[in-house]
Amino acid sequence: MFINDVKILNLLDDLSCLEEVSSLIWEEWSKQNNAKLADVIYRSRHSLNYSDIPQMYIAKFEDKVIGVVSLWRNDLAARQDLFPWMATLFVKKEYRNKGVGTKLQERCIEEARKLNFKSLYLITDHKDYYEKMGWEFLEAAPLGNGLYTRIYEYKL
Repeated sequence: MFINDVKILNLLDDLSCLEEVSSLIWEEWSKQNNAKLADVIYRSRHSLNYSDIPQMYIAKFEDKVIGVVSLWRNDLAARQDLFPWMATLFVKKEYRNKGVGTKLQERCIEEARKLNFKSLYLITDHKDYYEKMGWEFLEAAPLGNGLYTRIYEYKL
């Protein structure tokens, strides 16, 4: 696989992928929280924009969906004051460490800039991944039940 052969598309440009992309998100984050796949599909259907948020982008290689990322108004209930958020960054295991995640991030950053935002935020438990792209650790934030997540900021 050559990274130049990976295409990053707004999900609006290929709606036939909506359920597959929703399934990837559900498997990675929502299933363990007892969410229904139908709920994730519903959210995805309402994340379709070109000129506003929310937006979703897919990575495709040889007509296969291999990754996804979203640009959302919020991804952390405790920080309603911060927006927009890069969320749902996911690349299928067999395509990881090939630059696909970087391309997805770059598209999300590019679109946030086009919308004239000054910063972009994300939450994650990962350390030393997002820093490579220029994200800066902002703070640890409570998720509830004594759990915390890491907030990162990308200055646009």
